[in-house]
Amino acid sequence: MSRINAGDLTQQTLVEYILDLRARVKALELQVGMRAVAFSPLLTSVSGTTFEAVAFTVFPRSGSSLAVDVNGSAALEVQATVDGVPIGPTATTTAAGAVTLQGFLPETWAFGDRKRVEIKARRPSGTGSVTVTVLGGWHR
Repeated sequence: MSRINAGDLTQQTLVEYILDLRARVKALELQVGMRAVAFSPLLTSVSGTTFEAVAFTVFPRSGSSLAVDVNGSAALEVQATVDGVPIGPTATTTAAGAVTLQGFLPETWAFGDRKRVEIKARRPSGTGSVTVTVLGGWHR
């Protein structure tokens, strides 16, 4: 590749370089496959209004995002955390059913390092227990 000097660039050339770079990044992202992540259960139900760890996993970081499907028997709020820091927003169900947590892993988690990821849940209101099941997770 020949050397490019600042004076050689025009606005059109810069736009072309950026579009080419964006296309390359997108192609690379599509090549990165998702891998399944297994979670170990800690609790099968929650009854309080404070978050409790219901499942965990440990894996080395090789990508930037995580998605986890969680099922509850009633209204439920769930979140995924690494080192106590939430990954993405808290997901809420208003009745029995499944919800998907999605978020990006913290920048402080270096590629290749192994970390504990916890799925936490709480009952948003009311009394009684809500059954919680982590159905599966995917790391990209």
